[in-house]
Amino acid sequence: MFSQQNSNAHNIFCERALKDLNILLGNAAPPDSKVIVFLDKNIYLALERMNILANAAIGRKNLVGFFRFQENVDYLFAQYVIYFLTPDVEKLRTFVIHLLSYTHHFPKAVPHVYFVPQKPLMIEKILEGDFKLKETFSQLKIGEFDFDIISLVEDLFSMEQPLVFKHLFIDRDTTSLKWIARLLLKLQSSHFGAIPIIRGKGRNAARVVNILERMQDEVGQEFLNNIPSEVEALYIVDRTIDLVTPLMTQLTYEGLIDEFYDISCGEVTFPFSLNENVSSGSPSSQTVVLDSSDKVFSEIRDKNFVTVGSILYQKSVWVKNHYERRKEVRQLKELKEFMKGLPEMQEYHRMISQHTVIASEIGKITQGLEFRKRIQVEQYIIQQMNDKEVFEFIEDMINRKESFSYVLRILSLYSLVNGGLRSKEYDFFKESLMLSNGIPQVMNAFSTLESCGALTKYEGKTNYPLLRKKFRTWNASLKEQQPDDIAYAYSGYSSLLIRLFEKLLLSVQSESTVDNILNLIPGEKSEIRNAVEVVGDPRAIMFFVIGGLTAAELSSLRFIQTQMSNAGKYRRIIIVTTDICSGKRLLASIIPFDLET
Repeated sequence: MFSQQNSNAHNIFCERALKDLNILLGNAAPPDSKVIVFLDKNIYLALERMNILANAAIGRKNLVGFFRFQENVDYLFAQYVIYFLTPDVEKLRTFVIHLLSYTHHFPKAVPHVYFVPQKPLMIEKILEGDFKLKETFSQLKIGEFDFDIISLVEDLFSMEQPLVFKHLFIDRDTTSLKWIARLLLKLQSSHFGAIPIIRGKGRNAARVVNILERMQDEVGQEFLNNIPSEVEALYIVDRTIDLVTPLMTQLTYEGLIDEFYDISCGEVTFPFSLNENVSSGSPSSQTVVLDSSDKVFSEIRDKNFVTVGSILYQKSVWVKNHYERRKEVRQLKELKEFMKGLPEMQEYHRMISQHTVIASEIGKITQGLEFRKRIQVEQYIIQQMNDKEVFEFIEDMINRKESFSYVLRILSLYSLVNGGLRSKEYDFFKESLMLSNGIPQVMNAFSTLESCGALTKYEGKTNYPLLRKKFRTWNASLKEQQPDDIAYAYSGYSSLLIRLFEKLLLSVQSESTVDNILNLIPGEKSEIRNAVEVVGDPRAIMFFVIGGLTAAELSSLRFIQTQMSNAGKYRRIIIVTTDICSGKRLLASIIPFDLET
């Protein structure tokens, strides 16, 4: 359920996006022309989640429909074909092939393409120079759609830009930093008010702060005074200050769903039916949206998976007992009350059944010897112990031709924690992978991971032991059933990034303490100070993560907020991120071939 502030933000974002989309569609084609629209998956899901596509379709009788952009062309006739795409150079060829195929089928179709949230000059030059689209299609419009943020759950906002990490750390393209700075300026000027202290930690975070400062100077003092300031401080951080956490296996309920089945803007496709009474004719897969409207999911999403089974069982017993109350009803008034609540109870029962199926399927994996060994090895790496057993596990995975993606993930995890692999192990694993996965793929993958610092040869002592000690990233005395620490989300390990946020939350009013905390972590830093006073209570703290947050990290943040509230120190925590990431998706975004084949 949205808070009042969050609901207002959600409505503002929806209204603005719908208005801009209607203007674009109205300008792209005459009202009486048939129009077909293709959108990148992440853009489609974000707009669909905000109900914008349904509202934009109202009154458009000649709209053929909104479709997800895929390599195969949907041959439905339209006079105008419109694309909304994420600006990614590597995907331009796929777009051009799609467009040429469509217009070959319907030669008179007029194409337009809009890049989200902005149109980089380089993209336009490639389309016009390399692909000669302006010469081929004289009426082609190349524009942009300023859609850069959605509200996922209470006080959680995402840009839904899963390629930001790739653009910054592989392509060395800093365009997205301008998008982030522009978004933060809009959030201040249109919703949260000016923020007194804005700090950036990490190279790209510091750049965003510097860009934002220039933008604020260009706008002038007007933006400081229009809206009361709600946010006490904004901390912008780089994912690269903690690349370890995305590579760890998430162990919350939502985290494991994301690990095994991939959640995209709340949507997930399970390779099985969610109906407990499966018949032979039941679908072999089912797509659902997991969000706050699912009350059962809201209650268990943040739990460590080992507790989920017992929680679902208790809920099913409670529902059964509620149904049994029907037998005790004696008066008409009581019967009416019971029947009034019956539809809601039946829906709740359906949700319990659905999540019982999901949990059962996940349990089949997590109870297996292979998965338990995987978690054990990850924990060995984090504690920097039992290297021999770790290397034997990796070698065995390669010999059995297990997932190339996970082998790269575990190698990168070891490298990040230990400051690289020693030459002997590095060369051995690289050669072994070449034999099982092919020389070009392995050379490309190792080169890519090295360029972002994830997989390197050992070059000297690492500072990870110091960070582990200073930020308590390992908790050996964790209570999973009744957790009292954020380490529950990874069964003993806690995200360095979230530990940093935790320390900042507890020290936000002490500038010297904040400086000392930020100095513990390597990387550039920068700050802005705006001469404004924060109004209202409770005061809010905003965190922005460049490069994505995992579902388990978000669970950890909600846990911190609950703990602070229980201790009488409640703070509103607002999270903004470029996307919700996982180790699998992070690797898939930067390595230009399918890691699962």
